[in-house]
Amino acid sequence: MEKLKCSSCGAELEVEENKEYAKCNHCGARYKLNEDLNVNIKLDDNIKEVLNNGLGTAKHVSKFFLIPIIIFIIIIFSIVIYSSFTFNNKADKSSFNFQFSYVSGTKDAFFVDSTLDKIIESNNTHGRKVALVYDGKETTDKSEIIEIKHSLSGTYKVSLEYDEGYVSKVILDKLEQKSTSDYIKEKMEESQKDIESSNEDFKKKVEEMQEEARSLFDN
Repeated sequence: MEKLKCSSCGAELEVEENKEYAKCNHCGARYKLNEDLNVNIKLDDNIKEVLNNGLGTAKHVSKFFLIPIIIFIIIIFSIVIYSSFTFNNKADKSSFNFQFSYVSGTKDAFFVDSTLDKIIESNNTHGRKVALVYDGKETTDKSEIIEIKHSLSGTYKVSLEYDEGYVSKVILDKLEQKSTSDYIKEKMEESQKDIESSNEDFKKKVEEMQEEARSLFDN
């Protein structure tokens, strides 16, 4: 055993030759020894244990070391929770809106019927309701939607409204249609114009041929 003096209280230190560290039994100060067994660094109890035995065997870890680890864990946990919520929310919106994805635009009454069936089915199976807006009236009532469905005829403009990214309203606007007689009259007028145009072209062609014939006889 070799005798050394504690730099804090002056008491003797007993250091085993095969040890790197020494402790003063009088004041509790700890030291790291160099190769010549001279005192060069005073250590705190926790750091001494970490150096001797590794981090896992230390009785306690400095709070200044734990704080950044805790903050890092909280940040990672928050990112995971936020990403999961965002993904689930987008998936739910996509699933809910998919059934209405192709209903907007100009549609015949036949196709509008199937749209109203989708509204009824969705409202029966989902907590989030879709309202039908038609002729200035808005409703989610099944019987009213069925009544409107049975009254449809002709062509409609179908548009959608959204609430928080979810389809919330299907809006029907009836498009004006010409009567059968008006439609026939319009087509007859178009045909007459085509005939007149053809006759005019034919007349010009005949005149051109007559002019060519005259020039031949004159020569």
